[in-house]
Amino acid sequence: MTQRTAPPKSTRSAPKTQRKARAASDEAWLVVHVEFMGCTSHPRLDSLPLHVASTRAGALARTKDVDLGAMGWWEVYRFARDSKSIEADEQSGLLPELYVDHRGKVVEQPDVKRARATFDRERAKDIAGGVFPDGEHQCDVCHAASTARAGSKAAPKVRSKRAKR
Repeated sequence: MTQRTAPPKSTRSAPKTQRKARAASDEAWLVVHVEFMGCTSHPRLDSLPLHVASTRAGALARTKDVDLGAMGWWEVYRFARDSKSIEADEQSGLLPELYVDHRGKVVEQPDVKRARATFDRERAKDIAGGVFPDGEHQCDVCHAASTARAGSKAAPKVRSKRAKR
C-alpha cells in the first residue's frame, strides 16, 4: 500500500456557502482497508481504519489516492455525527455503506475469491523464497503446532512404579 501524492486542496478560495455546507454535514465516513494476511494454510482477514471523511465523495477520493494490492478491498461506513439519538447511534455504521475494489471502483460486494486467490499466489512465492511476510518463519498457528510437536518429542517419559506391579 503506497501513498499517491496529489497537490493539497485549499478551501480558502471556495465560496463561503460551500465551506458552511461541509461544516454542517451530520455524517462522517470511515474508510477501512481490508485484506488477507497470514499464511496460505491459515489466512485471516485484517482490517485497518485508514481515513475519516466528512463526505462520501471525500471517502471515495481517498480510496483512489492509495495504491492497494489485489488481495484487498475497501469498506466505507457512514456514521451519524454528533447524534443526540441513541437509536441513530446504534444503527449508524453497522454495515458498510459501500465496497470499493482495489482499483478504486465502487462494487456491490468485494471479490473475496479473487482476493484469496491472489493472496495464495503471492504468499506461495514469498514462502517458497524463504521469506514469510510478517518477518517470521511461519504463522502463529503453524508455529504453535510445530512447538507443541517439538515439545512432546523432547519431553522425557516418566514411568510409574505402580505400572510395573
